Formats: sequence, structure tokens, C-alpha cells
Amino acid sequence: MSEARHVSVLLHECIENLNIRPEGIYLDGTLGLGGHSQEIASRLTTGRLIGIDRDETAIARAGRRLEPFGERVTLVHGNFSDAAAILDDLGIESVDGMLFDLGVSSPQLDEAQRGFSYMNDAPLDMRMDHTEALRAYDIVNTWEEERLNGASPAPSASTGRTSRSRQRSNSLTSLSPLCRPPRCGRSSTRPSGAFRRCALP
Repeated sequence: MSEARHVSVLLHECIENLNIRPEGIYLDGTLGLGGHSQEIASRLTTGRLIGIDRDETAIARAGRRLEPFGERVTLVHGNFSDAAAILDDLGIESVDGMLFDLGVSSPQLDEAQRGFSYMNDAPLDMRMDHTEALRAYDIVNTWEEERLNGASPAPSASTGRTSRSRQRSNSLTSLSPLCRPPRCGRSSTRPSGAFRRCALP
């Protein structure tokens, strides 16, 4: 996805509510393409911005966008859930504001090779961080029913109904291991109420 076409979510509202101080320290916990970070950094003078993202591709793209701000910006390849530890490692005791735009990013959905979207026929990957080994393909094709159920919501205590994700995990494991989904486009089909599963080509 072109950075020029990307529109940052609620950009003006986020910047307004951060009430940025030129000397302040700010954390963008979900850097993405760096649209929010660019607006934050442009308002800093002696302040500092820390940008975190699990996606090394996002770090590279945002790095190019934020390069003009020099030492005002520090980018970290990591998970926003580790923000406290990351700040400790950087010697930062507190920040003046934090921003988290949670969820899958536009490039991850738009770029077929990332394997996030059912709109494309692409390898079933879905890794936000390509330094991690576990792919969606591995989960669907190698995990047993008990393990898949452990990753699904438990039946409702009030209604006793089984979650749809748990029903699908049961359907997956009832099919032949030789018919499991290697690709996003194929896994979006559900013959007999289940995901189709086929061997990786």
C-alpha cells in the first residue's frame, strides 16, 4: 500500500487529545506507516517520540517517513504489550502521552503475500512479525482439536452455547489432514459448514 494513499485513523482527533507539548515525551505503541507519529514528531522541539511495532516492514517504512526528525524519534521493533520494558531499556521513566491504534494494519490486509485477507489467494501466513516462526497455516494444519479449543472461547456460562470459533475447530479436526487450507482464498470456503483444508503445495 502506498504511504501517500494511507489515511491515519482519527488523526486530528488523536493529535488534539494528546495535547502535545514541544518538550514532551510520547509513545506511539502501534507505529504502522507512521502517520500519527509524523504529526506528533512535527510538534516536538526538544521532546522525544518512541514508536513501537511488531512488523519489521512497518518499522522500515515509517523510518523513511520519520527520518527528517532525526534524534527526536526512536523506533523499536517490538510489541506494545512490552511498552513498559521498552521504555525502561531506553531509560525513560514516564511519558506525556501514549497512542495505540489496535488491530491489523492496512498494508497487512492489502498486500496479498502477508496472508491476512480472504480477498486474495495467498499463503496462509497472518504473522504480524515475520521474525516469529508460527504461521496461521501451522495452527490450522498441525494443532489437534484440544489445542485449537484451548485457543477458542469457552462455551457461554449463561446459555451453554459453544462459540462459533470452537465449532469451526471441531469441524477442522474432523476433516482429513490431507485436505487443509494452505492459502487464504481457499480457507475462506467452508464445505459442510467447516473450513476447507488442503495440503500446502
